[in-house]
Amino acid sequence: MKNVLLLGDSIRYGAKPNSPGYGICVKEKLEGIANVLAPSDNCRFVQYTQRYLYDWANEIENRDEIDVIHWNNGLWDVLRMNGDEPMTPPHIYVYFLERVYNMLVKLFPNAKIIFALSTAVIEEWANPNFIRLNSDIEIFNDEARKLMDSLGVEVNDLYSLTKDFDQSLHSDWVHFGAEGSEIIACQVVEKIKAALQD
Repeated sequence: MKNVLLLGDSIRYGAKPNSPGYGICVKEKLEGIANVLAPSDNCRFVQYTQRYLYDWANEIENRDEIDVIHWNNGLWDVLRMNGDEPMTPPHIYVYFLERVYNMLVKLFPNAKIIFALSTAVIEEWANPNFIRLNSDIEIFNDEARKLMDSLGVEVNDLYSLTKDFDQSLHSDWVHFGAEGSEIIACQVVEKIKAALQD
């Protein structure tokens, strides 16, 4: 049986009872094909992921048997509070993405890595003092894509998938309901299956 590790924020992890996250769906869809592992934690900011990655890795037996890692960070990093700039400046975001990548390669030497771009949000539903802007997400995604291309890492474009989602697929301005998470999971599974066959 193959082994897959999912890393990511609440789009993967889930946020509320009505925001299940794509991780649950991916695990169900890969049943009988791969064991799907994930931290029992929201991976949050890229710097949070960098801090706790070693701890999460130590919870995995035989981590050299992880075949594919599907990973995302970004929505916490683009967050603007009280009219301020994004929580993480784009160049710092890219700096820590590369550090996480380097740690993933070290901790999981046999894994193929897939990086998922951050999903789109419904700005008009947000509190102006606690907001994410799709224009920021696009900038961060572009910078992440450039880095991943330079590292030879495959990119899963979840932004293009979700930017035209009907509002009914959302459970709130950032997260997705069961149907939305299912659609995202289908694209994640497609990428993972292709990587497992390489």
